[in-house]
Amino acid sequence: IIKLSNAVQDFARSITVNVHGVSPHFVEVGGEVARAAEDRAGRGEASSSGFTKGGYFIGKVVWAKGYLELLERVKEYNDAAAPADQLTMDVFGNGDDFQEVRQAAQRKGLALFFHGRADHASEVSREFKFFINPSLSDVLATTTAEALAMGKFVVCARHPSNEFFSTFANCRTYSTPDEFAACVREVLHSEPEPISPEHLHRLTWQAATERFLDAAEPDLPPPTVRRKVIDTLSDWIAAGCHNFLTASEAMRCLVGGGAGTLLSPDDLAEWQPDEWSGGVMDRKEEEERKEG
Repeated sequence: IIKLSNAVQDFARSITVNVHGVSPHFVEVGGEVARAAEDRAGRGEASSSGFTKGGYFIGKVVWAKGYLELLERVKEYNDAAAPADQLTMDVFGNGDDFQEVRQAAQRKGLALFFHGRADHASEVSREFKFFINPSLSDVLATTTAEALAMGKFVVCARHPSNEFFSTFANCRTYSTPDEFAACVREVLHSEPEPISPEHLHRLTWQAATERFLDAAEPDLPPPTVRRKVIDTLSDWIAAGCHNFLTASEAMRCLVGGGAGTLLSPDDLAEWQPDEWSGGVMDRKEEEERKEG
């Protein structure tokens, strides 16, 4: 059993490997952002990712998809943050709890702007610098992978579902409100690193398929000297028995190989096999008559 993350229960003989990738569109965007940053650095311009907007979240608007945690974290942060560090976010998505979530955000006085349904691959998300996903219900959040592929900062909970993402340079994880606040202040006042080709490749379906094939390959223990000797002897005995038995004309006839098949004929086109129906594997004449 291959698990995408340890957010699901343990199974016997299971292994945890992220075998999910992102659409090539997100990989292309991340490559463009990285090349643009390199060009600006080459011209001696100030370090900048080129992103013109702040933070956003995208996902189906139901409470179970992280919206309760999102409202709580933003409320805690803004209550303690300086005016210049207040967190403003755009939220994209639709769902059964859309009105309730939006009204709850308004009651709390949060600067969350709900825009309804949107495609993450569209231009609407391209200019945002950081993606915040506080969800604790995902097994593996595809939107988090897509945001990382596009070269953005990602702020997410320190949770088994995010272990794979936490290995990327632009991912910031937290487990307490204070850590969340530190992550937000960092992404507000700094620029994400251009994603490296190696990290970009890790997010592709090609890399995911390679991980899948590696995980699916039987994990055999290294053979001992005793095991090697036994395997060699077994192969030698099996080969000897096969060669001995098939070298016997009588044995070949008995198992249905046919008479006169031991030696290759001089002219295969002119060869006619000897009639023989006494082999153990031969079909009997009575059976042939019934079938006819």
